[in-house]
Amino acid sequence: MERLSTLVTPDSADEGAHSVARLVYASVASIRDSVYAEMERIRASALKHNEPVGVHTALLYQSGWFLQWKEGPGHALLKIMDRVANDRRHHALRIVHASRGARLLDGPWSMAIVQCDDPPLEMAQRVEDVRRRMDQGEQYSPTAVWRQLSTPVRHPGAQRQADPDAFQRVLVCASAGMGSFDVVRALAAEHGEEVVHRRFAGAQDLDVGTDYVDFEEGDRVLRVIAMARKGLMVPLTRAFLCDYSHIILLLDGDAERSQWMVQRVVQACAHLPAPPPLLGVALEPGTHRAAFEIAHRSGQVYLEAVANPDDPLATWAAVSPQLALWRDAANSGSSLAPVRRASA
Repeated sequence: MERLSTLVTPDSADEGAHSVARLVYASVASIRDSVYAEMERIRASALKHNEPVGVHTALLYQSGWFLQWKEGPGHALLKIMDRVANDRRHHALRIVHASRGARLLDGPWSMAIVQCDDPPLEMAQRVEDVRRRMDQGEQYSPTAVWRQLSTPVRHPGAQRQADPDAFQRVLVCASAGMGSFDVVRALAAEHGEEVVHRRFAGAQDLDVGTDYVDFEEGDRVLRVIAMARKGLMVPLTRAFLCDYSHIILLLDGDAERSQWMVQRVVQACAHLPAPPPLLGVALEPGTHRAAFEIAHRSGQVYLEAVANPDDPLATWAAVSPQLALWRDAANSGSSLAPVRRASA
């Protein structure tokens, strides 16, 4: 813990209002009963002990392993880690990230379960790879470490997660129904790839599904993520919003529902210095007017695509040209003027 102390405990000159200690560690789970029930018990304990001292946590279970990401005051993190190290629900704890920086988890608790066929030994190898690179001075952000360890090893580009130019990540939300999940399933079938199923939950018993598919397109891998509407309230979801090149909104014919959806997404992106553009899909062009006005008031980009949002492949055909125009800018960090930009 001595080395960890030097990484997460700041000098007085370094501690600022927006700087926190950030720690990610992996461990082998020692759970024999329901994983989700045990994670709920961990949540109750974390909210009791961690939230009062300003520590926020995201917990992942995958392939027999836990991955925990904690952020907060350095001294509080060290005290919590003393308790965590003696918890019998896991063992073989390995630190895979330790740094100071901006807080990325804007709520006290998130948890996720990834369903995949990776055996524990493959997960162990990936953990050791990330840890070895950290020991050699190759430090990734907490979000990059999370992505590297949570992506099933057989998915396209699993070994390219650390390369910002290798992936284009797109989030899809629907104002009604399960249209975003239909898009992911249709793309998986078209490209012969497997859908990764995940469950997310927040601090208040919020339990939502979020599926994704990876597929190769040219020299890149596209990751298309379907998110349930209430999943935008989970801090772990919001921590990754800056990763997306676009947020695709499937807007149905109900004006009130569509506007509520746009408002929910705009609110979720409000903390981002450069939020991803919103790409609305609607059958009637007039549906976009109110959506654009909502984005306009917040200074967000709103782009339009006309297609039947209930037809997954027609939807994808309508948005693909605009996604392609933005790919280089979204993944290289450069600036590119949008086709249509709302300005406050």
